[in-house]
Amino acid sequence: MNNFNNSRMFRPPNLSGMRFPGKNVNRNATGSPTDSVYEEHPGMPGCSGHADSTETDSADSSGYCGSGAVETRETPDPRCSYFQRGEPGPMGPVGEPGPQGCPGERGETGPQGVTGPQGPQGVTGPMGPRGEPGARGPEGPAGYPQNSIFASFSAQERMMPESASLPLKTEIPDITGNISLCNNYSVMLTRGYYVISYYISAVMKKHGFIKLTPVFNGGRQTSHAAYAKAEKQKEMLAVSRYSMIEIPADSALFFEWHSSAGASRISMNLSIEKLCRQ
Repeated sequence: MNNFNNSRMFRPPNLSGMRFPGKNVNRNATGSPTDSVYEEHPGMPGCSGHADSTETDSADSSGYCGSGAVETRETPDPRCSYFQRGEPGPMGPVGEPGPQGCPGERGETGPQGVTGPQGPQGVTGPMGPRGEPGARGPEGPAGYPQNSIFASFSAQERMMPESASLPLKTEIPDITGNISLCNNYSVMLTRGYYVISYYISAVMKKHGFIKLTPVFNGGRQTSHAAYAKAEKQKEMLAVSRYSMIEIPADSALFFEWHSSAGASRISMNLSIEKLCRQ
């Protein structure tokens, strides 16, 4: 069989001038065609070798091409050379930051946190403007009439020496607290205007006189004193006075007794009323 070449490889017949890959056969050529093939060099990625192959075909008178000898040799491609990978170079500088991206979607609201400790008390702020007057409150209880402040005192059948302070006893007390007996001899009066009236009687053992002087506002008030004189023995003397006085500040009121006839038995009534004048 002529379809086997000298290398014992089967070679199919070339029918109707069919071209084979890597082969260029000219049926009209008298000489042997020469094809050039670049093959990838083994072990060299991306590098191709240059292969020259020469094939001689003979044609008989019937057009059948016989087998010829094929010679193939590799020629290194002058455009390709083998390079090994070197060491990586140093890292370059950091580039400029890019523009800020669009904000993402709002996340879910987290749970309520624990209430923190109370802070320190702040400084008191300035006083605000005065508000509108409120509604009138309910009416209170009725007060005491202005002409109802009074009290009375007495001293009955008392033996008095020649000079002493006249003892007093409360008969009608003042419930308002403006007139009050503070000891056995004096009456405390609050600031204001008062009407004072007193009556005193004494039985004289012998010829002589008696005198009663009120003391208030820190001194003797002789203009409001009472005086009487006995012409005979065991004579009864009686004196009375009605006076209007001013107490500018709280003051004690008491009476000084004086007799020239020795010890005497006396009786006294004292009435005090506070006026409503302010």
